[in-house]
Amino acid sequence: MRHTFAKLMAVLMVLALMLTGCNLIDVDQIAVVDGERAELEKSYAAVLAEYDGGVVTQFDALSPFYSNYSYTAQLYSMFGMTMTDDVVADMKQQAVESEVTDRAIRKEFESRGLALEKTEEEILDEAQHSYDDTLNYYMGVVEGSDDAEKAARAELQMYSEGFTLDRLVEIYKAMYRQEAVEAAVRAEIEDVTEEELQAAYEEKLAADEAAYTETPTDFEQDATEEGAAVCWIPEGYRAVKHVLVIPEDEVLQAVTDARTALKAAQDALADLETELEGAGEEGAERTADEIQADIDAKKAELPGLEAAVADAEQACLAAVKESTDKIYADLAEGKDIDDIIALYGEDPGMQSEPSMTTGYYVCADSTTWDANFTAGAMALEKVGDYSAEPVISASGVHIIYYSSDVTPGVVPMENVRDALYEDELESKRAEHYETELVGWVDALNPVYHLDAWVVE
Repeated sequence: MRHTFAKLMAVLMVLALMLTGCNLIDVDQIAVVDGERAELEKSYAAVLAEYDGGVVTQFDALSPFYSNYSYTAQLYSMFGMTMTDDVVADMKQQAVESEVTDRAIRKEFESRGLALEKTEEEILDEAQHSYDDTLNYYMGVVEGSDDAEKAARAELQMYSEGFTLDRLVEIYKAMYRQEAVEAAVRAEIEDVTEEELQAAYEEKLAADEAAYTETPTDFEQDATEEGAAVCWIPEGYRAVKHVLVIPEDEVLQAVTDARTALKAAQDALADLETELEGAGEEGAERTADEIQADIDAKKAELPGLEAAVADAEQACLAAVKESTDKIYADLAEGKDIDDIIALYGEDPGMQSEPSMTTGYYVCADSTTWDANFTAGAMALEKVGDYSAEPVISASGVHIIYYSSDVTPGVVPMENVRDALYEDELESKRAEHYETELVGWVDALNPVYHLDAWVVE
């Protein structure tokens, strides 16, 4: 499916130019002379696509190409990768195709008699602002004896990448045209039939069962997304809510640091004991006595590290005792957990749906949550129980409430109907728009001449 870059173009344009700087074109080679601009204009007039009613030149395709190129180059660089010629060639093709697509959208926009979201003056202001920002950036990069020369060099650099004020105005207009056309076309799909909804439910049910059987903890993440239609639940889950109280940073960090030091010592001890098991075997680097001496030394460290953890935890609990005492008092009086969370809780997740209603889904093997939170949640024996002592995690101090059991297996359709309906309606609208878009482009009978791209 061919996609237009119109929505992203205005935002990516300035970013692209600023990120590429002078890496794409050697600034030292830029000579601000009328002849060079004229030569570029001749080269950029090369026709890369013909369609019923017009052509796409290389200049038309430069802005989407460079926007995509610089963004992708940054990603490749982050991962230590280098773009191949084939990747660059694909970007050129995408840029030309996106311009043809924009022409098709413009024709549909005009045939439907739609209007732009903003006035010509507002669009010009937006374009001028972006253009000025980029020009100022380039004037700080290029060489020149004075501001006039720097401005001329900067404008030539920008032009060489398809960036002019007029072009930017058209990019903004294309973006607003695309938004107007897509909204109009999507609105043509008004409903989802019962048959379609049932088919979507059955498909989602099968997909969820397969996914969560293989990776049960994926369910935890999906279940916290507002509007998500989760149709199958793996075994072993319960729903918990919690009141989070966050102490001062240094108090909480002291707990984390002490626990980290203890865990490191415990891991080191486990490694030494494993090494001891292999002592005396061929290739062993140390004797059993040498390893045992390290084990004894490491064991001697543990009591002090354990005491440091206990001290840090007690200091942390003392720092929030005033708040936790109030929470426990309200719980003892039988006050509603949701009211208590609203009054004292500092976890944004408990203030937003769906978690505000359902709570968090936790099982013994959960990886979504802090291990201390998971252990505290799973230690509760029955619905209605709450932490006898506050639980300290890397996020703060929790009083965890066992809010409900979670029935594993198939989630009845009526439980997910609303979310599933919205998902299916969105899917139908998106598919309808994409299908129409393909038809508009095909109706232009485009013919591509990508080999005519003559200037790198």
